[in-house]
Amino acid sequence: MDILLLEDDPFIAELVELVLSGTITQAKVRHVSGVAQATAAWHQQPAKLVICDQHLPDGSGLELVKLIRRHNKTVPIVMISDHSNRESVISAAQQGISEFIAKPFDVNMLQQRLLPILQTITQVNCDKTLVPTLDTWLKNAFAEQIRLPAELTPDKVLPLLAKSEQLSPQALTQQWQTEPLLSARLLKLANSASLKRSGKPVNRLDEAIAMLGVDMALRAAMALALDITGSLKNELLIAHAKHHQDLSGHIASTARAMATSLGLDGLSCYTAGLLSRAGEMAVLRTLQDFISLGGQLNDSQVTLQLSQWAPQYGNKIKQQWGLPLPMRELIGAIHMPPTHTTQRILLIMHLAALKVASQLDTPKAQRMLRQSGLDQKKWLTVAPDSTATSIYTLVDTPPSSPNASATKKAKP
Repeated sequence: MDILLLEDDPFIAELVELVLSGTITQAKVRHVSGVAQATAAWHQQPAKLVICDQHLPDGSGLELVKLIRRHNKTVPIVMISDHSNRESVISAAQQGISEFIAKPFDVNMLQQRLLPILQTITQVNCDKTLVPTLDTWLKNAFAEQIRLPAELTPDKVLPLLAKSEQLSPQALTQQWQTEPLLSARLLKLANSASLKRSGKPVNRLDEAIAMLGVDMALRAAMALALDITGSLKNELLIAHAKHHQDLSGHIASTARAMATSLGLDGLSCYTAGLLSRAGEMAVLRTLQDFISLGGQLNDSQVTLQLSQWAPQYGNKIKQQWGLPLPMRELIGAIHMPPTHTTQRILLIMHLAALKVASQLDTPKAQRMLRQSGLDQKKWLTVAPDSTATSIYTLVDTPPSSPNASATKKAKP
């Protein structure tokens, strides 16, 4: 669904986009920050839904509403504004808006107000269509905004919201350090502000939360928790997702321990480890959409698509999230041995992956251990991880599913 979003506050825009993408499958949001940009975007391609702020730096969102209503009387238009007095609401209503939402808004309320509009649009435009081929589906999804399965649930965030005034960035970091998708989202939000102010990238979760503030971080978390389309439902896909989540978690913990033992930045290493399987998770999320549309998959097809598409999805999603270059390098070092072996932190990321894969006993790995400065005796004698698999294959050993035989048929 094509949605035009006019909002000059990047944080508010990010929250609205999160709610939209989490409420309806394949929401395509075109975000602009000025009335002139919005007008040009509408003329270029009319949208199925318009969400606009009322007060913008270059004019009023009502100008866009008037333009649209001269040519289209039916497209839903949602006005959001920090002026919710009676005069503002009446003025907007007279121009033919469908909904008026006052700032600051609660993301749960925002979703509830938008959901009926989105469902109506979907019903109007959901003529029965043939299920595309799996390859076509993955190619089309790759060209759009890539999403991952939701990991947070509202019941995990609501207690934190209730005591937000008592929370510190350190407390939230402790709470969320095992949430890779939320970590990536907060890093993206923080970098959009930090790079404009100081030009310095933010690589750590605690720095990101401190930059955003506890309130904004909590609102971003709730927006992710409300993602009603993101959760995997197919048991075969869930089994694959758990495998990759476990693998990234073990790499993250090992990398942090190695870095900390050398006095290096353990939290950045931990974050990189958690994000190291983002490509696989994005592919699984896309495969879930395919199944929800009526497609069918078996285990060998899932494994094949992960092998073919995970690297591309992973590279794109790192760009999409706006991860700073140092974080991308840490993630990349997990999958490929670093060429600059003088950067110990990159060696550590690759060694952590080798450790989890029980591959530290090779001559090449032992040479890297010496170069990193890690205690060879300690890391070679630590009991191997039970999830050991080869780090040189993106899919590793495919997991078995209780219903692996229940999805025998598949579209080519």
